[in-house]
Amino acid sequence: MISHYGFIIKAPDYQQDQHRSVIESPLFRTEILGVSSDEEAVAAARALIDNGAQVVELCGGFGVESAEKIIAALGSDVPIGFISFSEQELKKLGENN
Repeated sequence: MISHYGFIIKAPDYQQDQHRSVIESPLFRTEILGVSSDEEAVAAARALIDNGAQVVELCGGFGVESAEKIIAALGSDVPIGFISFSEQELKKLGENN
């Protein structure tokens, strides 16, 4: 049973030592780390895994190409997932920028 989840979010000025949060209940722990680059995401994922995360997910801000690069760099047995947007939802993102 999964009881420890890690989530990595990306923004230009996030730093994983400052931009972090933990949501915890008696049955489940979620660690959220903020990073500003793919390289930092690799280090953050390793830190989450070393801290016991059984699953790590990357936010949609990474995109498919970056997510695949991060997953390959980790070479971990821990499952690494990533959020993606449908074509229609990607268009909405473009409209909001």
